[in-house]
Amino acid sequence: MMRVCAWCNKAMSPVKSEGKTSTKMLTHSICSDCSDNLDFQLGVSLTTYLDSFKIPVVALDGNGLLIGVNRAAAGIYKGKAVIEPVEWQEKVFECAHARLPQGCKKAVHCSGCAIRIVTSESFNSGESSPDVPAHFNHCSADRTEKAELLVSADKTDNIVFLKIVRL
Repeated sequence: MMRVCAWCNKAMSPVKSEGKTSTKMLTHSICSDCSDNLDFQLGVSLTTYLDSFKIPVVALDGNGLLIGVNRAAAGIYKGKAVIEPVEWQEKVFECAHARLPQGCKKAVHCSGCAIRIVTSESFNSGESSPDVPAHFNHCSADRTEKAELLVSADKTDNIVFLKIVRL
């Protein structure tokens, strides 16, 4: 029996029934990426969100305090003295369109979309992504609606340094 994700239609591992794998029958499940996206729409901690990235990310607040290090970055610093992050109190939210190639196309992104966009752009291009406005928990087409965050990213030595400033 073939198994596909009910949200993104990605093929998943086949389901064996009675020792055989049939490609004529179909069942649906949810892949880990779509499961994460559903969880992230409800809001998660910054650490949980950063751990969803396969690239090394270190997050700082507007005062330069360490607020998050994902597993990929922690692996780079393993065995070295690392300052324990201050817990960032806000949850990170991601809209339903955050994982689509074109995103949601809103003028001001939710915190998760802004973090994902600047992190991946900086990692892939090596260029800085400065001061992208964001809301904590929603995206908006209205540029006049006051943003609550500015999200920036810089890549140094194959690590993305993320800066999240509350406005």
